Amino acid sequence: MIAALAAAAVGLLSAFLPFTPAEPYLIAAVATTGTPPVALGVAAAAGQTVGKILIFLAARGAIRSAWLQRRLSRRPPAAPRRPGRPGLLLARPKAAGARLVEVLERPRQATGMLLVSAVSGFPPLLAASVYLGRTPMRPVAFAATCLLGRAIRFVAVALAPQLAGY
Repeated sequence: MIAALAAAAVGLLSAFLPFTPAEPYLIAAVATTGTPPVALGVAAAAGQTVGKILIFLAARGAIRSAWLQRRLSRRPPAAPRRPGRPGLLLARPKAAGARLVEVLERPRQATGMLLVSAVSGFPPLLAASVYLGRTPMRPVAFAATCLLGRAIRFVAVALAPQLAGY
């Protein structure tokens, strides 16, 4: 019970501080305590999901704030210039990135990207949480997808010592 609460706390902490991953704690807790690995994995996933929801909601609120909107509207538009050689070389990757962002504005594609990010860590879930905060994705869908993906990841990590024979 205490190990599961600690796993949730570690998950919450790692949601805000990416340099404090929960995975090493999970492996150590499984190896040294009698707590079931699935319980530790789900607890860490729940803690990290709470943190990512806070980041998601903060990004959503900051983008809609009146202060930020005034600040962004003050910038003068840049005068169009003829791109140099580096600009020409980067034109195709920039266009591909713009198409990717356009696709991610659709809720189904964004949900799939979030699930991949939550399971694999690529793209980083912190960055995905901030980005998805400015999309029309519902917070409930974000929370459910994030919890599912993180639970898959952390349960797999927590079961690793048993699979290795410890």
